[in-house]
Amino acid sequence: MCGRFTSTASPEELMRHFGVTILENLRPRWNVAPSQQVHVIQQTGLHPEAVAATWGLPPASSKQSFLINARMETVAEKPTFRDAFIHHRCLVPATGWYEWSAPKQPWHIQLRDGGPMAMAGLSFRRGGKVNFVILTSAADGDLKQIHKRQPLVLPRTSWQPWLCGGVAEAHNCLQATPAGSFNWYRVGASVGRVAEDHPGLVTPLDERTLAGEASVSANDKVQGDLFS
Repeated sequence: MCGRFTSTASPEELMRHFGVTILENLRPRWNVAPSQQVHVIQQTGLHPEAVAATWGLPPASSKQSFLINARMETVAEKPTFRDAFIHHRCLVPATGWYEWSAPKQPWHIQLRDGGPMAMAGLSFRRGGKVNFVILTSAADGDLKQIHKRQPLVLPRTSWQPWLCGGVAEAHNCLQATPAGSFNWYRVGASVGRVAEDHPGLVTPLDERTLAGEASVSANDKVQGDLFS
């Protein structure tokens, strides 16, 4: 699953990485949440384009729910996503994402070099507005210790096939990113508050805080053993 992410690359970095033109003075985003707007990369004609889009697909009927992710294993078959998978794939620029291993234990996960990444996405145009969802895969390697799902982060060699290749080429892009491509560390619980959006959210928890949490956890286990 991907429920929050960071998008802190400057417009210059985004233009250099993705070959797009960005005229807006974009501010760094340290806590992008569903229903918020960011820029995604779409292929329009011969060139990629950065387009403002809202994260999440509103329900088309009362029987559906608000969707922010699509499983890569079923994206080509699900009626909700099938057409977008064929015709409207996009890249979602990010510099990392947050995941929770427990209700109060968030982690920040990023590429090993800390640079921009491209998450695979699908875009939808409704009423003149663009919405997008992020594809996810089963978590790889040690990332499974945090959560069972992870966003589908595409290597640079897959960006072009994902944006403008055929269905077969898009299917070839559906491969979980190895855990070895990332590093991750614990961050503070304030990232859970949507209103929080500042660099402090990606500051690693200090050793004293982590040691204190471990002590509380061990004490809880002892109490449980005593009274079980």
